[in-house]
Amino acid sequence: MNNLKPEHVNWRHYFGGLSLVMIILQLLTGLFLIFFYEPTLSDAYKTVQKISNEVYGGGLMRNLHRWIPGFLFIAVLVHTIRCFLRKDFSNQQKRVLWLTGFLLLLPLFLLVATGLIIPWEWKGYWFMEMAPNYFETVPIIGPELKSFFLETYTVPRYYVLHILVFPIITFVLVDYHMLSKLRRRGIFLYILKHAIIALPFLILLFYLSITVQIPSADPQEVPLPLEGANIIAPEWYFLIILLPFMYLKNSPWIPFIAIFAPLVILFLAAFMPYYLKGNKDNEAESGEMHHKARGIRLVCHKIMRNTIAKKIATGVLVAVITFVFVALIYLGNYNSPTFGCNSCHNVSKGERLGIPPHFFKDRSKLPLLDDNEWMMKHWYYPNEVW
Repeated sequence: MNNLKPEHVNWRHYFGGLSLVMIILQLLTGLFLIFFYEPTLSDAYKTVQKISNEVYGGGLMRNLHRWIPGFLFIAVLVHTIRCFLRKDFSNQQKRVLWLTGFLLLLPLFLLVATGLIIPWEWKGYWFMEMAPNYFETVPIIGPELKSFFLETYTVPRYYVLHILVFPIITFVLVDYHMLSKLRRRGIFLYILKHAIIALPFLILLFYLSITVQIPSADPQEVPLPLEGANIIAPEWYFLIILLPFMYLKNSPWIPFIAIFAPLVILFLAAFMPYYLKGNKDNEAESGEMHHKARGIRLVCHKIMRNTIAKKIATGVLVAVITFVFVALIYLGNYNSPTFGCNSCHNVSKGERLGIPPHFFKDRSKLPLLDDNEWMMKHWYYPNEVW
């Protein structure tokens, strides 16, 4: 067992390694689901129900596939905050690592988005109706973007994006971000060691996947309309950027707050090492000092830097910042009934209330779909707004 003792597994690397473990586990559960899912408008949700209710281990795999993004989000968030506090962006030798780390957020975000849509039950249908409205707010080209998303959407196309295009982009960025460096140390040994120290999170992941499952037995077992409230869900990431539609209504600030600001912040953060001056001079000076007769000062500095008190302080700071981010997401979405759509929209209710309608792209038949405020309120308060 001594050979499996994690190398350099500490506060700096733990959550980065945990993120990699979650990505791998998400890939494995996704490969399992591929064998049973059929990407068609009429049969997509039926196969999802079959996976959950009939395939041996299918319910566990599907719910693992749903819960993993939540754990991945927390791990990536802590890892990112830790890198900021460590000022990795000032190290010019880590420019590629910093850039690829931030750019990874985009394909991971899109993987969750497409994964939310392709089951093609009413929750996925709702999101696919909201996405064109979201992009319609872009000045000048908004109507064209809306038409593009409505006209080009099909379940098979988004399925290909989900299982092929976005995973390839993710793999390439992960390779540049960490695998190229880990090849010298041993990728499989690294993954094994981090899987071992990630056991507490893996146990919690399996526990939640067994005890808090997505209702999939309708119409025989119909969920309650508000079921899923207070339960953390990947949908919350998207609801955060859609909340302005409900609270700001038709404000001209919506496209800035919901679209431009997140993208600007992402790319400004990603390219920080390229427009901020690095600390090459400081690093060189520090390197020379290690070879000069200033041993006492350097030793004292190293001791102070590695004191338990400082590590505790850093850990508390990271935990507080992480808690603030998670709390804001929770406060914005805790009352979102992420499981309850099929309580009303199920095949026992009759036409248009079973699987999503085939004419969903025709807004003339469903004019309320163009009302962003109504769409959001119906999502959050289906028992009041319908």
